[in-house]
Amino acid sequence: MSEPQGARGRRGRGYTLITPENQYVSRLPSLPGARFVKLVTPRLAPARFGQYLIDGAPTGSRLTLDSANEHFVYGLRGAGTAGGFALSEEGYAYLPAGAGAELILEADSRALLISRPYEPWPGLEPPTAHGGHARALPETATVAAGVLRRELIDPLDPAFDFNMSLLRFEPDVGLHQIEIHDEEHGLYMTAGGGTYGLDGERHEVHAGDFIYMAPYCPQWFGSGAQGGEYLLYKDVYRTGF
Repeated sequence: MSEPQGARGRRGRGYTLITPENQYVSRLPSLPGARFVKLVTPRLAPARFGQYLIDGAPTGSRLTLDSANEHFVYGLRGAGTAGGFALSEEGYAYLPAGAGAELILEADSRALLISRPYEPWPGLEPPTAHGGHARALPETATVAAGVLRRELIDPLDPAFDFNMSLLRFEPDVGLHQIEIHDEEHGLYMTAGGGTYGLDGERHEVHAGDFIYMAPYCPQWFGSGAQGGEYLLYKDVYRTGF
């Protein structure tokens, strides 16, 4: 018998690697005909957010987002809107809790959706909705040579309880340290590939792969000959309780 598809997928002690071949298509009553993949949800303890990959139906799809949660939407293919913000390829939108916004995908469009309960902080007003296009944002250097980032949510605004960053790695470069920290991650490879170190193990990764990293999972990335890029979620500015 031949080996089944998805051999690169892994479930480690502090992480999960899901490749396109591992994706399992779920269903929602409000998304008939769409391809809905749950990349991570709070069922995978200790995850405290959900991240979903949505392919719109051949006739388009419309999803009313849960007003109890805040949301971030990132366009991967095609076009649509999220809370009224344009969602072309690499377009994005942050939508606060209570907005009751809609995600509309045109035929055969693809988007990432992140949802989580908002954690308020005394004396801080909740953030407001905003959107834009990733390539219109400035690209800034990091402490690791050859690693550049774009911030899709203002990392200096403590009203936000999570950040979204687009990190680009030039060919054959890597992070300057193995990181071990409280922040959990949802990471989607948008381009290129390389090697991801996770909890002492090393895994080949490519565009379309997704990694969930639990708090305190040792982590490191080094790009391959073509470089690499990923969209990174992390929770910030809160105590962890």
